[in-house]
Amino acid sequence: MPWTHASVRKIENLHTYLSERLSRSAGDYLPRSITLFLDPEIERSTVHVFLGEMAHQLEGELQLRMLRRDTFIRLCLFSPKRIEAFLKERTDAQSWAIYYSRFGGLKISESNLAMADNAEYGVIPCSTMRNHGVAWSRGRSGRLRVWLATARKEGLDWDWNSDIGHESAHAAFAQVPLFIQSLTKTIDESPLSATHGVTNLSSVHLARILYFYSELAVVAVRGESRLTKTGLPVAEPGEMNALLELSDELAPKAGFRQASAAFARVKGVIDVSHSKEIYEIASPIMRIIPSLTRFINWCSPPDISTFSEAVGSNWCGIH
Repeated sequence: MPWTHASVRKIENLHTYLSERLSRSAGDYLPRSITLFLDPEIERSTVHVFLGEMAHQLEGELQLRMLRRDTFIRLCLFSPKRIEAFLKERTDAQSWAIYYSRFGGLKISESNLAMADNAEYGVIPCSTMRNHGVAWSRGRSGRLRVWLATARKEGLDWDWNSDIGHESAHAAFAQVPLFIQSLTKTIDESPLSATHGVTNLSSVHLARILYFYSELAVVAVRGESRLTKTGLPVAEPGEMNALLELSDELAPKAGFRQASAAFARVKGVIDVSHSKEIYEIASPIMRIIPSLTRFINWCSPPDISTFSEAVGSNWCGIH
């Protein structure tokens, strides 16, 4: 196992396996590197059932993404070429490791929760979904390899929507940087609404912004609503307003002013499944996410200068 070095079985190159069982070209939207790790107790028949159901679930998942892709185009928020590039060109940026453990979970121990800049390998779970996380392993050359790590919840069966649908989207086009997981507690204690302009943003604030970008891109492309005041991963309307306003300062040409207007138009409550506002809010985020891909394997968040250079000078329009 990359993050425990325990002996397990593994099935590599699942991208090819799944692509052969999906509709034509659907595999182009999956993460390029997908590996299934298995505890020795998991029987072969169980693996066959899991992989067959995974292919079935991803077929419906990708069909929905294509419908929502077409809505971005119909609303003139992206050209067909640009949104296809967003969905397909960075599928090799983060490997996806799926762990079928005997009892569920990622097998997290205190010994492999150390920071990636100090430890040879480990995994840091999401604060709210401890069966999802970001793992790393350092090679002999010192080079860090990072995986999006996914398991089912302990004692439960697979949640196809969360464990496969949501996580496959992250690994394909809205990757989760390593430093976001390692700073989760600090990020949660650093609201953007308490800042006053970009000059007061810390690196932790920037990590919080990147976390929100990743989650908002996924929910917009998947039509995934949340049980929050806003219907979004950014739970509080004031925090969402702050995110859009600060983003407009950081990337004034990306379209965040229009996103703020859309959020105000619906009084801060978004119907993710049916409203056009979620597309308007997510589109500037999706325009600049490709420029942030360079940060995925970083152990620490960028400073304001590095972040501004990435989202500013590298920004490109809908065409």
